[in-house]
Amino acid sequence: MGKVIVKFYGILAESIQSREMNIEASSLRQLLDILATGNGDALRKICNEDGTIRKFVNIYVNGKDIRFLHGLNTKLNDGDEVLFIPAVSGGSQHANSEVELIGIKDVKPATYIDIREVLPAYVKILRTRVISQPVIVDMNTKVVLDGYEILYALDLLSVEKIPVVKVNLRDLKIKSLQSGLKPLTAESIIEAGVKGPKLPPKSFKVLVETPEINIPLKELLQPQRKNTYDLKVYTSVLELLYKGWPTPLVKLNSLSTEKRSIWAKLEGFNPFSNSVKDRIGWAMLMDALDRGDLKEIIYEATSTNTGIALTSIANMLGVKARLFIPKTIQKVSDTYLKVLGANVVRLPVGLTVEAIDQVDLKAKEDKATHLNQFENDANFKVHLKYTARELDEQLTSVGLEPTVIIGGLGTSGHMSAISIYFKNKYGDSVKIVGVQPASNEVIPGIRRIETGMKWCHWALFDQIIDVKQKEAIEAAINIARKEGLLIGLSAGAVAHALSKISCEEGVCILVFPDTGYKYAEQFENYFASLQKE
Repeated sequence: MGKVIVKFYGILAESIQSREMNIEASSLRQLLDILATGNGDALRKICNEDGTIRKFVNIYVNGKDIRFLHGLNTKLNDGDEVLFIPAVSGGSQHANSEVELIGIKDVKPATYIDIREVLPAYVKILRTRVISQPVIVDMNTKVVLDGYEILYALDLLSVEKIPVVKVNLRDLKIKSLQSGLKPLTAESIIEAGVKGPKLPPKSFKVLVETPEINIPLKELLQPQRKNTYDLKVYTSVLELLYKGWPTPLVKLNSLSTEKRSIWAKLEGFNPFSNSVKDRIGWAMLMDALDRGDLKEIIYEATSTNTGIALTSIANMLGVKARLFIPKTIQKVSDTYLKVLGANVVRLPVGLTVEAIDQVDLKAKEDKATHLNQFENDANFKVHLKYTARELDEQLTSVGLEPTVIIGGLGTSGHMSAISIYFKNKYGDSVKIVGVQPASNEVIPGIRRIETGMKWCHWALFDQIIDVKQKEAIEAAINIARKEGLLIGLSAGAVAHALSKISCEEGVCILVFPDTGYKYAEQFENYFASLQKE
């Protein structure tokens, strides 16, 4: 007989006057017998007179519905978690108001949704740590009918399960919301969810009321890794990326003191470009593939890392890549990209962003896919779903909360996501600092805000710091000589920014986007300039 954790929600918690108990029981039936002692009223809300579970009470053992286990005969072991969740009526004549927890991967979205529509729900859940609305799905196909904002917000929070209410779509009235489209039917919605392609955002609405619920976020999250040093065995090269996350978080002892600890998030451990850009390369290609927008060749403007990431992953998908690189970027980039099989075009521009319109026009002429890392929301979403959350989990695992997070601004994807996540979870106790090149300076991978950044305007930055290329190089050299890490120039800029802010105590995080191996040309020029002085 083991001690199990028992949690109650809604009216059950009110009846028992407790949200959580520790009870010794070897089976669910024995647990209910123990609960009956002194809690007869509560038990009557859970069980019928014949001892069976009431229809509108959901019981989960370690996240699994007991109806798919052994019912009341389900065995319990020491440390098991049992949840009693009452369904809440939504007042709809159509809705089956039982709320179930099912795997998020089991549901089938029928439409896309703009990330801006998702952010309010994401922020609310992140702040309250509670889900107050279920997702409505078709009972036969699990195609999502309503609650898309909740679904995609929970997906960004990397939950394992989601609360759903199942209805029969064929019994509901469907209202088409997109002008110019044929009136949608139950069959066309189900086909979009099951087979695709997905419908545009807000294409339809089903006339069904949504019940209110109150489920803690922690009950839906994936279990955290028990072993930090998991064995690294992968069944495909692509798994090296997303199954290799999180990238390391390491303390920089040479920069730390008794009152402050400095930690570096090493995105250079991503396998393809050895940079943070592997994340967005994967996300943009998978998104295009999912949408049916991925053609035989992709076009992209890049300063190096995104190009390497895209070409590497595109090779696995049988897709070719043509990359457009500014004249200011180191020549070795061409060699790396050609080894991977990319077609490389040098453009007479100083910044990657200056080539976007030209690349977009050329892609349309050649019927190629232009992913456009500067405008593609898959860039921002992958950092909101993975990078920001994993950084928080890493800090939590060692009992820390961040005081300052410093990172470079390129597309602004990763730092905007980090800002939204940490500012909404920790408030003003964390300071978010963006790093950009000083005026008329070139630091590969980052640029100035006034050149146009989509997502940084959604986020809050407490400070923006200018860094010269020489300062970035010298900071990178300092890290190499004191910590043994060969970091890139944008990482060097982040390291230099630390010296420009007030961080005498607390926990400071430096996001290092890549390694230094691509920047031999800049390092060589720097050392040559020293000899001339």
